[in-house]
Amino acid sequence: MESQNDFSLSHNDKKNDYDVPKPIVDTYLRSPIFQGIILGWIASISIIILFIFAGTLSQMINLNVIWDLRIGLFLSIVTIITRIMSIVVGFMLPAILAGILSFIQIPILKVSGVTIIKLLDASMTRSLWSTLTACFNSGRTYKLTIIVVSVLMWQYITSAVDLYVHISAIENLQRLPGQVISSARAINIATNCSETFPPFDTCGQWEAATNSGILDPARALETYKNTSKTLQVWLADGGVYLLQSSPPVQAYSYSGSGIFLQPSCEPISKICNLEAAYGAATTYTCPKSLWSVSGNTQFNSGLNNADVNITSLTNDLARNIFISSNPIHAIVSARYPRGGLKNYDDEFINEVHGDLSILLHCQIFAFPIEYVITLGSINATAFGNLTNPQLVALTGASTRMNQQAATDVADLVYSGNSTLFANGFAQQWAIATIASYTGAVQENEENGKEYNYVLELIKNQTVVPLSAVSLYAIIIILPPLIYSCICLYSLKNWSNDIRINWILAEFICIPQRLLYQTLIGEHYVDDACLKNLTIQEKNLKKVEFDIKVVDDHIVPQKLKNEIQL
Repeated sequence: MESQNDFSLSHNDKKNDYDVPKPIVDTYLRSPIFQGIILGWIASISIIILFIFAGTLSQMINLNVIWDLRIGLFLSIVTIITRIMSIVVGFMLPAILAGILSFIQIPILKVSGVTIIKLLDASMTRSLWSTLTACFNSGRTYKLTIIVVSVLMWQYITSAVDLYVHISAIENLQRLPGQVISSARAINIATNCSETFPPFDTCGQWEAATNSGILDPARALETYKNTSKTLQVWLADGGVYLLQSSPPVQAYSYSGSGIFLQPSCEPISKICNLEAAYGAATTYTCPKSLWSVSGNTQFNSGLNNADVNITSLTNDLARNIFISSNPIHAIVSARYPRGGLKNYDDEFINEVHGDLSILLHCQIFAFPIEYVITLGSINATAFGNLTNPQLVALTGASTRMNQQAATDVADLVYSGNSTLFANGFAQQWAIATIASYTGAVQENEENGKEYNYVLELIKNQTVVPLSAVSLYAIIIILPPLIYSCICLYSLKNWSNDIRINWILAEFICIPQRLLYQTLIGEHYVDDACLKNLTIQEKNLKKVEFDIKVVDDHIVPQKLKNEIQL
């Protein structure tokens, strides 16, 4: 049953109040719609400014925002704004519903009294159950129900997102630089290395007619295994660094000088025609581009061993010195037991007696470096070059610990992939070379005083995923902005006969509503944010009417009287 609005307001002057010209102040500045637009824009723009301010000044770690004072202030201010809006909306909904009961709005409402009561309950308690009941148990969807529920759900969603931001916050330990302490962290390469005959009897190495070796094998093995107390091997940038050991305390960063070796190897068994013959012979002959090297892998090395044949060392008879190039070049032959794998690639050659041989061309490029290690990442720059005596000593070191290197990469052989084995051997050969070269280096020299290390400070921080903060900002910003745009559209289409989004206009301009209700103590008939507030106040003072609920429908009764001014 629908109610009819079959009465009108008349006054002694027989003139409709709505025909009175409306000043600009009443039309715009006192217009609840206009105020709603300003309110929504101010709230949205303020939150956007706060979000930009917090975003530009805050720090991020791997798409996580550090929850510092700026983010805390941002969330606190936004929370205050949303809580105020939430509370005001909650108090405003009963006033909206009271205005709906006015006789001019009844013909377009079409809502049962039970639904009104449910919505009143939902607006007052703001409980989830009351809201859902009002939304889904009303028989059909009404504009009023949609608006009320959307406002209440925005409050629930805002609270849920706020809770999600706090739940998603996790502890993060940030490592920060502290006090700078000077430290001699230079590695100096010996300047008294020999380049005369015998070439490899120099700088921590010895060579005799039938044998050769390292003067301090214990130090070399400690460096190779990276257990030395004074030196460390650092694998990075496709090569091997020899550095001083890290500072005795936890350091944020430290600097120094060292040596960098950049190795590479490639299989050349096919190029050098490596093939098995009867007896103890697996021979090869390389082309001129590989120095025409020839030999027999079974004579060169035993199983799980590699023979390094240096090809970049020449004897300058005129000056009676040896000259080594940089990079160092070598033809490496390696032999391993075959094992059970059958599908080795064609760079592995089966010997007659069932073992495996492979031929590699390897090289090492060496240069001194200065470095800074920050939180476990090294940044190195080359400076200067190795002298020829230093290169000759390094060339000798590349032949010292080959069996150790070959044994440590034996597992790569049984992958059957010669390229994988060549790359693994290159790195291990470089480690063996730099370990054998430790007799030619000294650490903690006087010129190392220009280097330092920075103590590490641990700061306990809280971080929030950027996605959570962004979701929070979107949920907070968009609804007021959308409602403001709708109000702007309503203002554009404002007329006495068109009621566009009048309920939406009611709750979007809450502060003005509460102010006028507090000052005047009345809710205006047919204001709907579309009429002059002064005229509405006059109408309320002039008219008295009754409202009844019949068969769950609101029915306006006849006017009781008209008050004459």
